[in-house]
Amino acid sequence: MNEKMPYRRIVLIGFKGSGKTTVGKLLAREAGFSFMDIDVLIEKEYTARRGARMNVRGIYKKFGREYFLKLEAGALRRAAKAQSVVISLGGGSPMNAGFGKQAFGKAAFVYLDVKPGTLYRRIVRMGIPPFFDKKAPRKSFKALYDERAPVYARIADVRADNTRKKPERTCREIMDRLGGSDE
Repeated sequence: MNEKMPYRRIVLIGFKGSGKTTVGKLLAREAGFSFMDIDVLIEKEYTARRGARMNVRGIYKKFGREYFLKLEAGALRRAAKAQSVVISLGGGSPMNAGFGKQAFGKAAFVYLDVKPGTLYRRIVRMGIPPFFDKKAPRKSFKALYDERAPVYARIADVRADNTRKKPERTCREIMDRLGGSDE
């Protein structure tokens, strides 16, 4: 574990496609922490309840928003108890009624910010998500961006632009800003 790191948890927030998983794994390695992805925890919870596997996109699509939010709230509670960990939240996690920043204790919240045009291209390249209107995905994205970006900015202790940087550079900048850099 990185002895210089003043936090026991680093929580990454931001939109789908902002690089939370990629940067999160690098941060975990750099800090000597483990890595948790809320989406993976949701999938595990679903498997435990249903005895079958399904990815988060499939869960949301098949069972709807309310069921998904219940699984996510449980995953958030479990993640908040973990120590020496980098946690990648789902894009909508901070809007979940089960989310409470204070539940994470001594944690640094890092907003991986990406310019809207770049972010939209990254998201649709992976396929239009089920929470976008299929007939007007750009309009859906804009509404979601306008709703979530201010929430992310308000919650964040650190804001890191990840629009055009290599993930390694973003990781180094975050470590420097959190006071956990070895350099």
